[in-house]
Amino acid sequence: MQSYNPANSLTATTSYSEQEIVCICESLFNEGLQTGRTEQLATFIYNLPQCYQSMESALKAQALVYYSTQNWKSLYRLLECHKFSPHNHTVLQNLWLNAHYKEAEKTKERELGAVCKYRIRKKNPFPTSIWDGEETNYCFKSKSRNVLRDAYKKNNYPSVDEKKRLANQTDLSVIQVSNWFKNKRQRERAAGQLDRSSARSNDSDDGSSGCESKPTPLDLDSPVPPSIPNTFDIPPYYSAPYGFAPQCDFAYIQNL
Repeated sequence: MQSYNPANSLTATTSYSEQEIVCICESLFNEGLQTGRTEQLATFIYNLPQCYQSMESALKAQALVYYSTQNWKSLYRLLECHKFSPHNHTVLQNLWLNAHYKEAEKTKERELGAVCKYRIRKKNPFPTSIWDGEETNYCFKSKSRNVLRDAYKKNNYPSVDEKKRLANQTDLSVIQVSNWFKNKRQRERAAGQLDRSSARSNDSDDGSSGCESKPTPLDLDSPVPPSIPNTFDIPPYYSAPYGFAPQCDFAYIQNL
């Protein structure tokens, strides 16, 4: 494979094969994510022949260039108008969300809090071009939550080995699995306290109304909403597209 020399990119890009262009795009893209510098990537993409500019690797690279130059409208339009492979969804979803965050921060002239980020995620769902269509609840997909629920019914205090097995099975980290079990236990304890409090209230009632009050059911499976890391190398937490978004515990978020 030929080495890429940005100083001679105009002639070089016309002599590379399609496979070499893909490799260069991916290499410069990853370098741009790590360093935040996309000058070489922008130069390479700019000088690509027209027939190669619609390749997925080139489009993904162009999206990063738009992000780094804060060309938000072009970034959104590119991500909405081109279908991307599932293995690129995570990083492009991250670009989509962080672009909306940065755009809002520039408008508001202040750093966004957790509530503002939640509202932005709900207002700007992922386009289907970078989303597989599966309902998500922050970082937990439905199939992952079902696996965790089944495991919880069998043992609500899993061992380290069991957590590792569940992490591999659900595509989550061991820490995420541990936090899910911890939050699940806490919510069940809270529900039990609410039931006992309601029972005491009913016992003290003289019964003149002829009605019994019942506690409001809690969604024990909803994970505690996390904040979204503003980096590319950490798996982000996403809300589902509008219509699937779960109810948010704003009281909890305000205490983050």
